[in-house]
Amino acid sequence: MDQVNKDGNESTADSNLMDQTSGGTSPAHKESNQGHVTHRNLLGYRYSCLLAYYPIPVFCLLLGGTVLCGVIATALYDLPDFSDPIKGFQARGTKISRRMFSYRNLNFPDSGAFRPLQRPNRGDIMRDAKQGFQAPQAVTQDIAYNNITMNGSLSVQSGLRPELIFLPGGDEDTTQGAEFCKLYPLSTSARMVLVPSKTKTLFSSEAMKSICSMENEVVRQHPSFTKACCRNTMSQFNDTFDGEQDDCTLSWSLGNVVAALNNKESCDNLQIEDVENTGQILQDCAPYYESGSLTELCETPQCQALPSKCIQGGLVYKIFHFLTPSSFVEEIKQGTFQLSSTIVFLPIEMLYSFDELWDLYKDVFENKVITYDKTKVAALELGLKYDLFASYLQADTLYLGLSAILVVIIINLYVRSPFITAMTLLNMIMSLTLAYFAYKALFQLPFFPFVNIAATVLVIGIGADDTFVFVDIWKKARQDIAKKEPIYNRAAVVHETLKHASVTMFVTSFTTASALYASAVSSITAVKCFAIFAGTAIVANFIFTVTWLPVVVVLNDICSTILFGQASNKDTESGKKQRWHPLRTCCSSLSRFLNKVFTVHIQTLIFNLRIVWILLFLGLAIGGVFLVFVSPKLQLPSQSDFQVFRSSHQFEKYSSDFKKKYSFEDDRVDLLPYTATWGLQALDNGNHWDPESTGEVKYDDQFDLSHTESQEWLYNFCDRMRNQSFVNAGDQSYCFIENLKTTLHSPCTDETLPPPCCGRQDFPFPPDVFNNCAVLFCNATNCMSQHGLYRFGPWFDNGRLVAISVVATSTYKLSLDYNLMDAYWNAANTWTEDQMQTAPAGMSGGWFISHSLIQFNFYDLQGSLATGAPAAMGISLGLAAAVLLLTTRNILISLYAMVSISGAVFVTIGSLVLLGWQLNIFESAILSLAVGLSVDFTIHYGVGYRLAPFKDNRGRTEFSIETLAPAITVAAISTFAAGAMMMPATVVTYVQLGTFLMLVMTISWSYATFFFLALCRTIGPRGNIAQIPLPKCMQCNGSSGDSNKSQDRIENGHVATVDREQNEPLNVKESKCNADKVTELSDDDLQKLSKLESTCV
Repeated sequence: MDQVNKDGNESTADSNLMDQTSGGTSPAHKESNQGHVTHRNLLGYRYSCLLAYYPIPVFCLLLGGTVLCGVIATALYDLPDFSDPIKGFQARGTKISRRMFSYRNLNFPDSGAFRPLQRPNRGDIMRDAKQGFQAPQAVTQDIAYNNITMNGSLSVQSGLRPELIFLPGGDEDTTQGAEFCKLYPLSTSARMVLVPSKTKTLFSSEAMKSICSMENEVVRQHPSFTKACCRNTMSQFNDTFDGEQDDCTLSWSLGNVVAALNNKESCDNLQIEDVENTGQILQDCAPYYESGSLTELCETPQCQALPSKCIQGGLVYKIFHFLTPSSFVEEIKQGTFQLSSTIVFLPIEMLYSFDELWDLYKDVFENKVITYDKTKVAALELGLKYDLFASYLQADTLYLGLSAILVVIIINLYVRSPFITAMTLLNMIMSLTLAYFAYKALFQLPFFPFVNIAATVLVIGIGADDTFVFVDIWKKARQDIAKKEPIYNRAAVVHETLKHASVTMFVTSFTTASALYASAVSSITAVKCFAIFAGTAIVANFIFTVTWLPVVVVLNDICSTILFGQASNKDTESGKKQRWHPLRTCCSSLSRFLNKVFTVHIQTLIFNLRIVWILLFLGLAIGGVFLVFVSPKLQLPSQSDFQVFRSSHQFEKYSSDFKKKYSFEDDRVDLLPYTATWGLQALDNGNHWDPESTGEVKYDDQFDLSHTESQEWLYNFCDRMRNQSFVNAGDQSYCFIENLKTTLHSPCTDETLPPPCCGRQDFPFPPDVFNNCAVLFCNATNCMSQHGLYRFGPWFDNGRLVAISVVATSTYKLSLDYNLMDAYWNAANTWTEDQMQTAPAGMSGGWFISHSLIQFNFYDLQGSLATGAPAAMGISLGLAAAVLLLTTRNILISLYAMVSISGAVFVTIGSLVLLGWQLNIFESAILSLAVGLSVDFTIHYGVGYRLAPFKDNRGRTEFSIETLAPAITVAAISTFAAGAMMMPATVVTYVQLGTFLMLVMTISWSYATFFFLALCRTIGPRGNIAQIPLPKCMQCNGSSGDSNKSQDRIENGHVATVDREQNEPLNVKESKCNADKVTELSDDDLQKLSKLESTCV
């Protein structure tokens, strides 16, 4: 009794709070409040009273706090920078990355971040593959291209312009003064790919003249071309030069080369005979090109012995190697001359002419299909791809805005309140703001990759879903309480709504967030950062859903009360209908239509065809598993050029369609190096969340090459290394101990090292001799060598040998094929580790790495994607199952739900496989959302089924459909529409995200509605079957009746228990639970149903 009085006092206090807000409350209202408080947890009810009676202070507190967080995050931390889209696309902490970072830090200490996927034409990738083994002076050595020497130390900022180099043709000028710029290799020139438009082949005089005319009239007339082109003078021009376009040298195009072969000054004068004559020359010279005898510079005796028509000026080689696809040689041999594409190399060097090429692209090519007579421009390579991405990334945010606007419109149509709609949009913005604050200020993550923008659409979809469900529950709770109480009790409505909405929203939000957080197990920096930001955004959205959204709905309810007056619940409802019905006819009709569709038509369709649905969706799930794991499977990326635009973009078409067709693109394909290193600890001790943090070198203190057994072991290691199948024994290699031995065994002369470092006969050398002579040897002869950007050999620190590397050429070519690189890694690494098992103590810490800039980093990236994505999905599914089981406490419902969710996930991913998706960085981030977005609808239905006030599976399924199906469907439609609005974007990120959202919404809604509900209707649990009981400490004390003979029905808004056999209400008795007075049904399970009172979700 004391407890009852205490509850009553609490109720009175709550009523007094309401008096202060609403201007007074009748005794009847207070009595009604008192009765309701005794049915609810006081803490939850006090929170509801806070939201109901003090909405404006809570509103201002939440808004002000979020604004403050946003100001702190933007003022104290750097804003996101998406200028480098591939930044962070590297694995960290893996075996390969630890070795790569360690070796890289040894070569380039304190040089900042590096990218494993380098921008084309922006770095030294070409040198890494082309230079081979060179002396240390290779950093500033002269690099020869086409008999022209260019000093390698020239910088891009020097402003130097390429100069004319007349076509080399031996003693006799066979080109009548044809002028081509050849200062730089053609692979660094800006280029266009042209294809036929009104003809079958480009190997005709009409097509060649069409190409030349297009170039002259469309490209060369632009001022930027005139400013940047290679000129017919030996002068150097600065950026302000303003010359005539006629001064520019010729482009390397098929028409110009054919004209030069036939002693024509211009391709405009080409005749049919000229093309036929060139065709005959190509037929005669094709075998020499195929055999490798015909080369570009023709420096070998074999090439110089070829017919003069094949070697004149290197023109024939240019046609085969640069201007036509590799397959054209076969066409020539067959006499068909079917040329499907050709490349025009403009006389503009990409590295030196960024601004000019940017203007040229913007004015001439952007968003245009250049068609001229019989040809059209199909693809471009201007070196602008990743720079243009940053510009488009900002421009395409328009589609994100359109998606948000469309979702807002749908929300407004459904909730019928512009205020709630506007505040829901603000809720989404606040969620992202709070997530960004937590990301920067709390988690202290310095790097914000561009893939994090995917969280925006995710929050929009989930925010809309939560709003639909919350408003639906609010309306039902309001109606039910209106039937029980004569005076409107807003706090009771808030409490009832939160009690049921918070459960299902918590489950969906937690499973989605956990699925995202699970992706943090990835070793890829960008994926890890995305997992944290997106997961935090979902958590922030849930926080605002149970704080901000109730306040918004309360304020909207208060405004309605002020506008229409409120004498009682019934008067309010009728008044509202009278005043607002004419303005909401369309929305009301749509709502009634949706309710009828789901309560009648969809429900009938599910029930009558439930066996068909179960078999159909099980079959689809099996098909999805087959597509993902058997054939064709989710493939790893096969090219290092990261796709940033949609496939139809001119830059992407070159990378994906044409690049692999031309032989000159394979010039950089060299043999991979094999490098064994000692003295370094294989550590990636930088911040794995920050691409700029690369760590520092840590030497291996146990390394000691001065011991005689270590010298002898390393000498034998080099010999054994050359005998391995993965090492090219015929190619050059470098082993320092061999060079040192040769030098010290040389007779002493004035040109050799002084004694005792000459004229020796012993080996291995005594430790003191080795240490002293190694330093003298390296000081005198520069014992370091270089391959590309990396040096190898001995490394000294204050005269002490601290590290050493041995390098050789492998038999494996540079490739982006994962299987090929995996074979090389396994063979070389396994052999090296086996050798270390037999090494002396001072040499046992060695390891293998291949120091190519791209290949092994990309291979490591592929491996991380292959293992990280499935692991993240598995963890996500496991967490979803655990949350669902804890929430429903029913084994069968959890099992059915997981089958439905898994089926939706595999069908979604299988569909993406059929669409040609590969497991790249952004795709991996998107796929981490598959589980999170697929669980929502099924969990909504599962919780609704579990809490339905019925015992039989039919009644529970009907209740779940009638209560949740309309809101779930509108949520799916809104997210689908948001994805559809992103499809016109140029940036492939938005296109892929839009495609994924449309697929996952369609498939997950279908599985939840037709498969999961059909399972529940057919073999769903009845009564307490498969139910996990609560621990006794969490149960209410009271007797239990016979639950098998009872069934719940909702009568006039109250839960009544009816005996199935006698159709009479069962007895209800009172007991105490957790020190609160509650009304209990005699059955333990019906106690929970009685607490629902008005609505269950």
